[in-house]
Amino acid sequence: MTVHDKLRRWLIDAADAAIELTNRNEIAEGAQIFRTAIETAATIPYEPQILPALGNLDRVVDTARAREFAELAPSMRWVQSHRWNDEGAQRALCVLSKAFELPNLEAGVMYVDQGCTYPLHNHPPQEMYLTISGSARWRYGGAETLTEVEPETTLYNHPSDFHTVEAGETPLVAMYVLWGEGL
Repeated sequence: MTVHDKLRRWLIDAADAAIELTNRNEIAEGAQIFRTAIETAATIPYEPQILPALGNLDRVVDTARAREFAELAPSMRWVQSHRWNDEGAQRALCVLSKAFELPNLEAGVMYVDQGCTYPLHNHPPQEMYLTISGSARWRYGGAETLTEVEPETTLYNHPSDFHTVEAGETPLVAMYVLWGEGL
């Protein structure tokens, strides 16, 4: 089984979990759109790249999905976030459109090292998250305050909602999918 096959299987399982775990139609819609796309998406060759932020992968263990992610992570291509210039020291993104052809979607996996924050931001497309590992404090869904969120939770941001996350005592891993107007 190739790295793309393993990653595709993990992503399909994560999309299925998001659909099962949510009580919001918007999240189910986004997860289903992603699942359908990733199931048949053509692969794009890439060279694995690891960043310093992933130095704590051994602490990503709080669920079976998280443990599987920790095994896959070194074979993925990680880049620094364009929202924070830390050369990948504390935050890293695996942008899935660099590994699969995903027209009309932006999807990836976000890694925020323990005790770090992903900057407050917004964007036109709607967005869903599935938290994979790590308890964290999130601002999402139009809220102005932070809420503690555990692994295996789904979150939704309406178009242009401001959102951020603060990782807790372990690294935060979350899958994200953006779709719709403004992509």
